[in-house]
Amino acid sequence: MLVDIVNGFLGSGKTTFIQNLVKKLVPLERIVILVNDFGEVCIDGALLAQDDLDVVELSSGCICCSLAADLGRQLFDIATKVRPDRVIVEPTGVATIQGLLSVIGSLRLEKYIEAVKVILLIDAAEFKDFHAGYRTFVESQISLADIVIINKCDLVSAAEAREIRKTISTINRRATVVETTFGQVALEEMGAPPSPGDLPGGGGDECLRHHHHHHHDEKRLPTYQSFSRECEGVFDLKSLRNYFQSLNSLSQGKVVRAKGIFRCPEGWQRIDFVPATGTKITPVTYNSGNSRILIIGLDLDNLTLAGDLEKCRVTPAGNREG
Repeated sequence: MLVDIVNGFLGSGKTTFIQNLVKKLVPLERIVILVNDFGEVCIDGALLAQDDLDVVELSSGCICCSLAADLGRQLFDIATKVRPDRVIVEPTGVATIQGLLSVIGSLRLEKYIEAVKVILLIDAAEFKDFHAGYRTFVESQISLADIVIINKCDLVSAAEAREIRKTISTINRRATVVETTFGQVALEEMGAPPSPGDLPGGGGDECLRHHHHHHHDEKRLPTYQSFSRECEGVFDLKSLRNYFQSLNSLSQGKVVRAKGIFRCPEGWQRIDFVPATGTKITPVTYNSGNSRILIIGLDLDNLTLAGDLEKCRVTPAGNREG
């Protein structure tokens, strides 16, 4: 089976990209998607499962750290029992490609895995500031990618997109770089899979050693925390929009990403929030019962977040912490 690692920082558009990619691949291949969301409530896995896909969720931890053993068990079970043509792994937005490749390389699954391809999504609107603030993390991610997708190019000028492409090519000359919007990438732009010699445990280990020394003096990512809930009842859409928009000026913490799926009088709604671009609301087909929310940031006041969310509910119902 092929393994595609689809990585990208919080809000870069990984789930939308995977949804688009899978629609093109499903007629050709049997696919399993392994999703690791940041909080205890999995949003991305729930959305992907609505498309009748085989989805395995790993939540409340990072698959390159605390959930490494779980990742190993799941990949082994998928390889030996399901035997798909392709496994797509979507780690959290703060997982390192280096750590994930090390975990996969340690699993001794060479007889099952034909090749591993690393696909990195970049939010064009966020890239400049994010690269300046967390150079180590960003350049390490880029250096190990086979394909770098510059997403949300509609939010930047052509000159800015060219500058991002130049930065990427300086860090990683071998990577295929694709500019797009809304996570749309044609299959022919994805290139051929890496050869088996590039598997972690083979050529992959050498690649990891080569990139391990980058920029140790630069700032690392902060330790983010999450607020997550699974909620019953119906929510007012206008109130939810205001709730998510208020996260940009939250006095009790800094939010870097928020997302949710909510039952509203208008039907099910997917809500995504990224500080640089604000709130996006999209109607979705969703039949898994309860609404879900995940907020990721620093110094979050969970009691305030929960209380303000409760005010958005239009029908009384119990909710449980996710």
